Amino acid sequence: MSATTSRSAAIASVCDLVPFKLLVDPFPHVIHDRFIALELYRQLCRSFPTCPPSTGPTGFSLYWGDQGYEHLLDQQPAWRALFNTFHSQHFIDWCKQQFAPVWDEEGCRIDLSDARYVPYCEDRIDKERATLRRVEHEPNELWVRMDIHQGQLGYDRRVHLDHARRVMSMLVYMCDHTDNQMAGGELFLHSSKRPQPSQRPDTRITPRHNLMVAFPCTPRSYHSVSAITATVAPRNYIQVHISSSVDVWRREATPKWRRPLAFLKRQLKSGLSLC
Repeated sequence: MSATTSRSAAIASVCDLVPFKLLVDPFPHVIHDRFIALELYRQLCRSFPTCPPSTGPTGFSLYWGDQGYEHLLDQQPAWRALFNTFHSQHFIDWCKQQFAPVWDEEGCRIDLSDARYVPYCEDRIDKERATLRRVEHEPNELWVRMDIHQGQLGYDRRVHLDHARRVMSMLVYMCDHTDNQMAGGELFLHSSKRPQPSQRPDTRITPRHNLMVAFPCTPRSYHSVSAITATVAPRNYIQVHISSSVDVWRREATPKWRRPLAFLKRQLKSGLSLC
């Protein structure tokens, strides 16, 4: 057995990376409720770390490069196996197989037919930025984040898009909404930034053990998390991104009220409409 075949077999024993049915409303996404191999999933849950206060959407996270993250990978084989699964060409190829038609239809700005995995670590500073401080890789050289998060009481996320350099976002829940006696904390997929009653209803996804949700980060993949108003345990989950080093999607138009003052003055001086 070749090294490549052996690695592919090891990855297949960790996650169910097969083509899933593509759900199209309110935007393309896939869902799978037994994503990680059962025994490995149990090990991950038993060793799920306590995330310290830090940057990130939940305020409690561990990122690749953090001392606690590295310690977890060194001490827990299950976490190392999961990390190796996502940080691989195999994972990039699964994403291509699953979402390539969506990339084309939604106007992806780069050619990802020859997408290749590179082991790049996006630090905490760049994680919060719309663009990287320094671009080190070609657009089709993709890299992966596997972030560990805990949502505590009061956590929520408003309707938003992920960074325009993200090719795909994936969430894997390692908790259960009912077991946690949680009020709120659901993921919502929206048909627009400001959903209206006349539009299609939002898709609500309730955290359940070993539930995976993944979607291409297109200009219309708006999503949010409802506020956690009660819970007896943290909302444990991992978030996985596949990213380019440059924007692969067009950015949102800047709202008129946020345009630079100099721009507005030029518009008024020229007599042009601000609409």
